[in-house]
Amino acid sequence: MKKVHAGIIGLGRAGQMHLKNLMTIPEIEIEQVADVFIENVSSHLNDIGITNQTRDYHDILNNPKVDTVFIFTSTNTHEEIVTAAAKAGKNIFCEKPLSMNLIEEASLNVLREVKKAGVKLQIGFNRRMDPQFRNIYENVRMGKIGTPQVVKITSRDPDLLPHDLIQRIGGLLFDFTMHDFDMARYMMNSNITEVYAKGGTLIDPTLKDIDDIDTLALVLQFENGTYGLIDNSRRAVYGYDQRVEVFGSEGMLKAENVSSSTVELYNNKHEELAKPLPIFKQRYHEAYLAEMHAFVRAILEDEPLVAQGRDVIMAQRAAIAAKKSLETGLPQKVDTTYPLD
Repeated sequence: MKKVHAGIIGLGRAGQMHLKNLMTIPEIEIEQVADVFIENVSSHLNDIGITNQTRDYHDILNNPKVDTVFIFTSTNTHEEIVTAAAKAGKNIFCEKPLSMNLIEEASLNVLREVKKAGVKLQIGFNRRMDPQFRNIYENVRMGKIGTPQVVKITSRDPDLLPHDLIQRIGGLLFDFTMHDFDMARYMMNSNITEVYAKGGTLIDPTLKDIDDIDTLALVLQFENGTYGLIDNSRRAVYGYDQRVEVFGSEGMLKAENVSSSTVELYNNKHEELAKPLPIFKQRYHEAYLAEMHAFVRAILEDEPLVAQGRDVIMAQRAAIAAKKSLETGLPQKVDTTYPLD
């Protein structure tokens, strides 16, 4: 069996989830793992048979056994590590986003290094691989609702994140809404050309201290003339609220929340149904696995990458435009050209 010889960089909340998933894929051989706080997880790693551990990710990049790196560190490190991995000649999976930098050229420079090295880079826009959302995407492409006209996306977290974590992974726009910008573009099969944003701190006013918001409403326009609506919140008291709808000339496709049970109770007093799943790890479990399988196929069988450089730049541009729109109160144009073709 052909195998991907992997190094894992970053074993925090997301990294440990991904590691568990990667260990279920027969085509992946984990050669080494790295985390700046490796001592916190060392005992657990030993228990599951991963003994080649290091604090310094450069050890992985210098390891001749490793041909592919999986980067699950905080967003503020992605540009540096992806650049170093490309220069080391490793294939790269990097969690989204590539950057929370307001200067796009920094991200383009990273992608230039990837292109120069001739390695594969997949960005972790896992929701493209969610079975429900993928079903909508495929049905839209097959013309089941005619010509798509409007996409509506709701993304609401179950609770607030600590301020120090937000500062390392990006505020609402760059950590959270980034997924929605990509999903909107993916569903409509068209680039975002304009963003109009309204947002504020309706839940936690202290987020102003770190230049962030907790509530956001967006109107998008696409290159093909269609429209998008996105609403975000950092606190949905009933669970992890994730919904997508595409409306077209001949109908509508809609994915509702996923819950732990499909049973609904109705009587003469009330109705009951299970809350949405409580956290992203459960809601997108299948999507996280599917994106890893797809990346392995891209390496071993040269299949197309699920999400790559162009996709992350377009989402980043939309986030930058949304931030400017929040600051100015005006719609902002988004450049759709990609200089690395």
